[in-house]
Amino acid sequence: MPRRVHVPILREGRLALSAATAHHLRDVLRMADGQTIDLFDDRGATARGVLHLHDDGLFVQVGPVTPPAAPLVQWTIASAVPKGQRFDWMVEKLSELGATALVPLRTERSVVHPQGAEKFRRWVRLASEAAQQCGRTTAMRIEPLTDLDTLLADRPAGQAAWYLSTDPAARPIADAARHLSASSLLMLVGPEGDWSPAEVQRFEQAGLTGVSLGSTILRVETAAVAAAVVASVLLGHRAWRQ
Repeated sequence: MPRRVHVPILREGRLALSAATAHHLRDVLRMADGQTIDLFDDRGATARGVLHLHDDGLFVQVGPVTPPAAPLVQWTIASAVPKGQRFDWMVEKLSELGATALVPLRTERSVVHPQGAEKFRRWVRLASEAAQQCGRTTAMRIEPLTDLDTLLADRPAGQAAWYLSTDPAARPIADAARHLSASSLLMLVGPEGDWSPAEVQRFEQAGLTGVSLGSTILRVETAAVAAAVVASVLLGHRAWRQ
């Protein structure tokens, strides 16, 4: 099976690769002139290409480009950021499970507020590498750190939105997924200190649905991945909606 490579934009013809990608293919993977690779871009377009070594770098001769197929449901996770390297792991797993985008979220009880371009670049790289490994045809977007009010104010019209809730009366997430009619979904994951009462009130005023992952209290990254599994299995499976 050809090696999969993510590029920002695909077009038929000669395509120069970034220095980092060229280094990985040539010096780490030891790929040779004339080898075939499979490419995909940020839009989900795909193509097959042939590597060519040149004095001024590495380029690909790209064949016919297949346009992206529209997903059944586009779903985004907006999550408080856990401590340490746990968010890195979360980025990888959400990318593998098919999330459209991940929004690092600033909440009232958040203890981590990541700053700096280097962290953002690392998350983008991890999402891209996970996409290449798992076979998806788009790379999950990583959005900037966003506060809750901005997230709610900028939510597109017609987008369904759920927030993970520990309330025993919250709707089971699988039931909410089975009855989803929107083509776009936003799922909010709170900090380990839970949402504040004021935040829950804002959710209710904005028309969000509280959904439950069960009776146990989960870490941030566990809750995000559990919600992503539900979305990946139920929202990504066409059979139950036919």
